[in-house]
Amino acid sequence: MKESFQYCPICRRVLELGVIDGKERKFCPNCDFIDYKNPLPVAVAIAVKGKKVLMIKRGMAPRKGAWGPPSGFIEVGETPEEACLRELKEETGVSGQVVRLVGVSRLGDKEVYGDMLMVRYLVKVGDEEITPGDEVEDARFFDIAELSDNYAKHLSDLIESNKNDLI
Repeated sequence: MKESFQYCPICRRVLELGVIDGKERKFCPNCDFIDYKNPLPVAVAIAVKGKKVLMIKRGMAPRKGAWGPPSGFIEVGETPEEACLRELKEETGVSGQVVRLVGVSRLGDKEVYGDMLMVRYLVKVGDEEITPGDEVEDARFFDIAELSDNYAKHLSDLIESNKNDLI
């Protein structure tokens, strides 16, 4: 989780607690620094080949051992689309092409990172060999039917509505 400042990072004065913009926040009464807590931006690749979805088995926290789509933090100077394709390549060894933005949502992680802003893209991938990255235990394609009902329905609808772009 993100740590909270105790001292102002600008002038080093002890921060005080007060209500700013309708929320309780730490602030510096000397230089007007405000300790805002913003979500970390994450790019997610819903990587599809035909009617199969590429998933990774996480090799580290949070959710170590869980299966999910390739994803990772958007870095400074990088667009969300660039981050999506970079993370896909780093985690699976596979390149792709962004088809479209699927959605943006909030995810709260109590294990490590706190609030995250998830930017999800539908990505068309080719026939490259899957080579899991250092932070990944495994990576492979799944048929939609192998996924949980909730996830399968969403992905099935997504693939069907974009089938012309995925050919």
